[in-house]
Amino acid sequence: MSGLHGPRNVDRYLRGSGKLDLSGFDWAAVADHPLSAHEVRCLAYMMDVETHTVVFLRDLLATRAALDPEITAFLACWAYEELWHGEAISRFLGEAGAVLPPDGKRTHWDDPYPSRAARTGWVRGTIATKGYASHLATLAGSAAFRDFPAVHMAWGAVNELSTMTSYQRLIAGTHHPLLADLLTRIVRDERRHYSFYRSEADRRLSATAQARRLTRWALDHLWAIVGTGIRPVAETDFVVLHLFGDEGGGLAAARGMDAAVDGLPGLQGLGLFQRARTEALSRRGPGRAALADDDQEVQLQTAR
Repeated sequence: MSGLHGPRNVDRYLRGSGKLDLSGFDWAAVADHPLSAHEVRCLAYMMDVETHTVVFLRDLLATRAALDPEITAFLACWAYEELWHGEAISRFLGEAGAVLPPDGKRTHWDDPYPSRAARTGWVRGTIATKGYASHLATLAGSAAFRDFPAVHMAWGAVNELSTMTSYQRLIAGTHHPLLADLLTRIVRDERRHYSFYRSEADRRLSATAQARRLTRWALDHLWAIVGTGIRPVAETDFVVLHLFGDEGGGLAAARGMDAAVDGLPGLQGLGLFQRARTEALSRRGPGRAALADDDQEVQLQTAR
C-alpha cells in the first residue's frame, strides 16, 4: 500500500466487533483442572494490562488520531473488547481459585461487573504520576509532529502482536483445556486488533519519510514490553521469561515477532522483542532461579 487513500478495513472490523463470545464455556469445570502458579501469575499480569486499555485510549484520543473518524471508531470497539478480555480472565482466575490482592477477592462467572474494581484502582493508583507524565509527553509529540498517528498505529501493532503471541505461548504450554479454550477465543479478537493496527501503520509509514523516521526513533528509544509501568519490572520480566525465556520455542517466538515488525516500512532490524528478552535475562542475574515464585512483588495463591 502507499499513501493514505487506499482501501480501509474499518468497516469489516466494526461489523465483526462485539463482546467476547463465551457461549458454551463451561465455567463450572474450570476448578476441575490444575492451574500452575506460573500460569496464575501470567494471567493476572495480562488481566491488569487488558483492564488498563481505557487509559491508553485516553492518551490516543488526546492526539491527532482523534481527528480521524475511522481510527476513533476502531478505538471505541477496541477498548470495549479489551474490557471483556480482562473480565473473562478475572472470572477464570476466580473460578480456578486464585486469590489476588489487594482484597483477596475471588470472582465467579455470575458476579456483578466490574469484577475486580479494587485491584484495577490499586494498580492505577501505583502509576498515577508516571501516567500523567506519559500523557503530557504524548500530547507534546502529537502537537509537534503531523505524522504522530503513524507512531501510535505502529506502536499498537507491536503491542497487539506481543499480546497475541503471549496468549498463543500460554495455550501451547498449558495442560488446562478450558484455559486453552478461553485464550483461543481471546486470540481471535487480538488477531483482528493486530490486523487493523498493522494495516494503518503500513499505510501511514508508507506515506512519508518523516513518519518512518519518527516511528523508528520512538520504538527504538521509548518502546517497552506491553504492561511495563502498569506492573513492576519484576512482574514484566517474569512473564517475558516464562513465555519467551527458553532457547527453544520462546526464542523462536521472539524472533518471529521481530521478523513481523521488519515487514513494516522503515522498521527493519529493530529487534525489539529479542532485546526485551535479553534485558529480562540480564536483570535476572547469575545464580537466581529464572522463574522463582518467592521473589514476586505480589504473592498469588491458588486456593482450592
